[in-house]
Amino acid sequence: MSGPLPASSQGPPGPDGQGDVLGVYLAALAARCGPTGFEAVVAAASDTCAMLAEGHPAVLAGPDGEGFGPALQREYLALLAVLMTGRCDLEVIAVPTAGGRPGWAVVEPGVAADPDSAAAVRARVAAGEADRVYALGLLEALHDGD
Repeated sequence: MSGPLPASSQGPPGPDGQGDVLGVYLAALAARCGPTGFEAVVAAASDTCAMLAEGHPAVLAGPDGEGFGPALQREYLALLAVLMTGRCDLEVIAVPTAGGRPGWAVVEPGVAADPDSAAAVRARVAAGEADRVYALGLLEALHDGD
């Protein structure tokens, strides 16, 4: 997300007295991404939500190629954060991954604003990625030995 939405931008209150956070967020997303990017991000998020609702694990990744580059991947993750938390104040920070592929982490605004806290998140994600790569290597070695 390019930053939290101000409280005044949460739209008119709905029946529950809360502002239309999602509606306002989607309007801002459409303005940032344009029609094609908006459709791609919403479709990817919709597919992920459907998988989760059916009890399937979801890989948090959008479609490869076809213009779904790092900017749209970031928007996709930001939209999922809004859908899952109902909050627009969370931040998405860049997290380098093995192989140089872009990665992202959703964090509290205070973490994103504090370089040391953001670095600690990046270090934890990198350690988890290294563990995952190591485990995959072991599994491949076991499979190749069959």
